[in-house]
Amino acid sequence: MIQALLRGTLVAVCLFMAEGGASSSPAGEPPREGDVLPDFTLVSPESPEDRTALGLSDAATFKLGDVDASCLLFEVIGVYCPECHKQAPLFGKLHARLAKDQNLSGRVKMLAMAAGATTKELEYLLKRGEYPFCVVNDPEYVAHKALGEPKTPFTMIVDRQGRVLFVHLGVITDMGGFFRTIENLCR
Repeated sequence: MIQALLRGTLVAVCLFMAEGGASSSPAGEPPREGDVLPDFTLVSPESPEDRTALGLSDAATFKLGDVDASCLLFEVIGVYCPECHKQAPLFGKLHARLAKDQNLSGRVKMLAMAAGATTKELEYLLKRGEYPFCVVNDPEYVAHKALGEPKTPFTMIVDRQGRVLFVHLGVITDMGGFFRTIENLCR
């Protein structure tokens, strides 16, 4: 009788854990498709143009759900990451293509977060002109840790509720294929 009760309790616990596993990544792991991002805030961009582009208020901080878009292409980068610098011009062209597309312009926004970057490092990165879209920093790695400390570049497409629709670690070289993925996910 006790064994049956324990077995039933174990089954109930396993089912509960399985249901919870679909909504968030295990502790310490980067998000996967289907996960819901953890709650974290980022420092608002200083540039009024960047705040306007993202549809943000003048508040000092924001959450990804505050971005005025159906889908957000959110990229975690490192200032000194050579792979991030390889991807930057590709994403610059993608940004221009999204802005011209009648179905996706305004529905899809792009944002990068420079994990661990100081204000001076972010300023230097932005002066290089590699990122025509908004880049914010996370100097104390707070958001980076909340995301499971992914290696860079780490690209996600998330919806307004923080559900992860797409994840990719490393450089995305097939921009045509990636654009079609964005079209399919963000209709």
